[in-house]
Amino acid sequence: MTKKNVKTVLTRDDIVELLSVYQIMDDICDDFQEMFDTDLAKIRKLQDKAHDLKRMFDFRPRTGDEGHPDHWKDYVMPDDDRAWYHVPKED
Repeated sequence: MTKKNVKTVLTRDDIVELLSVYQIMDDICDDFQEMFDTDLAKIRKLQDKAHDLKRMFDFRPRTGDEGHPDHWKDYVMPDDDRAWYHVPKED
């Protein structure tokens, strides 16, 4: 099998839809981790793929009221005004 690059153009709406898929995957992983009602190896694979999707499109946690990331809330697009970014402190 030869490696082929498959390229496609995604609209912002397409990526927003992928964000919702990521969120569902992440929610399922959270539920299973709390209930321990499945094969954890399968959940780990699902979680790894969810994180791959998050990294691929740079989905961001929301910025909380105090300026910290709210990792437990639904993630947002990187260009969303609510997206959290780390800002290093000045020395």
